Amino acid sequence: MAAKGAKIKSPTMSSVYEFSTFMEPPMGGWLATFDCLSRSLRVVMAFYALLVTQPISLFRYLNKFHKLFHWGSWASPIMMLFFPAWPFVMLATVAWQKLRDIVWPPKEINCFFTEPDGLFARWLWAFYMESSVPLAIFMIHGDSTAAIVNALHDFVLTKPFWRRHMEKTGMPFPLQLGCWDGAECDWWARAKDKGADYQVGDIVLKLMDGCLGRGDTFLEKGKDGFDGTIAAVNRVLEEKYRGTKGVLVLEWIRPAQGREVHSFDIVTMVTPDGSIQLVSCLYWGHCRNGGSSTHDSTAGFVIDVAKEEVIRAASWYSAVFAKSMGQTGPTMTGTGMGFGEVGIGSKFPGLKEVCEKAIAGHYSALEEQPWLHAIGWDAMFSTTGPIFFEGNYASHRIPRRVFLTWRSWFYFLWNSCAFASMLERRVTAYEEKQPCLSKDNRPMSGPLPLAVERAGAAEPKRVAASAGGLAAFAR
Repeated sequence: MAAKGAKIKSPTMSSVYEFSTFMEPPMGGWLATFDCLSRSLRVVMAFYALLVTQPISLFRYLNKFHKLFHWGSWASPIMMLFFPAWPFVMLATVAWQKLRDIVWPPKEINCFFTEPDGLFARWLWAFYMESSVPLAIFMIHGDSTAAIVNALHDFVLTKPFWRRHMEKTGMPFPLQLGCWDGAECDWWARAKDKGADYQVGDIVLKLMDGCLGRGDTFLEKGKDGFDGTIAAVNRVLEEKYRGTKGVLVLEWIRPAQGREVHSFDIVTMVTPDGSIQLVSCLYWGHCRNGGSSTHDSTAGFVIDVAKEEVIRAASWYSAVFAKSMGQTGPTMTGTGMGFGEVGIGSKFPGLKEVCEKAIAGHYSALEEQPWLHAIGWDAMFSTTGPIFFEGNYASHRIPRRVFLTWRSWFYFLWNSCAFASMLERRVTAYEEKQPCLSKDNRPMSGPLPLAVERAGAAEPKRVAASAGGLAAFAR
């Protein structure tokens, strides 16, 4: 871990950054059948390599993972019977999910999870997406209970957690004006002790433990009867969030003049030598219908942070971007900043410094949660300068890099034991400093917390609100 005041290395010096930024489309192009088959094959080969090298840890880990994500109490007998055939069990699980989707079609799918065309390609993609997550988490975090549980739900890594570490390391973030406890709002900052008619302006309401924009509400003065006052915000909170604790009231941050609504997807990771490095930086924009959230993006680009410049399309991320961007992506038009103008050649001066701040934030978060090896940061160039919205545990972002190419696959597989032993040493040292934790109930490396195991994937909110569930992750 970096010493206080240590200078952070350039975020573009690591090999993991190189192969996550500079890659060429495979035969047939990204998201074609051959690409989906190749990614699925890398997942299968990774499983059998880990089965040979780390069989006990892998079995223990997958048993815990599937208790929460798929099979509940059936996880142990299924794993006992079919452990060596795990990839084929996952293929059967995906087939069942596809049949279920025919009967109960899913609602509109987030742009980052859209499947490719073609029955075979879609099935391979679904298998890859479902199976790559547990294996990537294991390869980077080993048999970490905390890594599994927080991949299910943000029990510890809530919005206040990220804001605390962003403040500690000088990362700019949106001003919080209040917090709703389910019945009333405690107003802070410039709204503290103000009357009901005080103008707070445009507001964003966010769940403390929400993800992918779920539960977010955007309130713009002059639209849908919202007049920008404290009273108007209280009415929305009462109507929409009654009984929901931990709703943050934030200032609505706008993109810088001339720029479209966008976000920088910055992934940082602890590397085998113990340093934290930049994995990649992507740009999301061109939101459908001029939307306010990049969860509705139709354009994605890879940025070379060293040059602070867009170099290619992120067509490898999901079918939405493969279809809208092609294999290489459009060249910038106009200023290269506005809606639909960003393209290859667009420049983002100051982005390298933003990525350095993300690395500093990761060092800070790692001091509190020593198992946290991968973080995805969301940032934007706003009217007041670069600003970070939050961090996220990169449990579903990092697998896209791990299995993207054979080079990335080999790097993470080759270093999986080093990742696991490094995490074990760090977590053990941390837990030994916690006198309240018994040897058999250490939350980062022990068994699943009972409250979490009982709730499973079906009721994560119940556990998040439970004192027992949160107490198991005592810091």
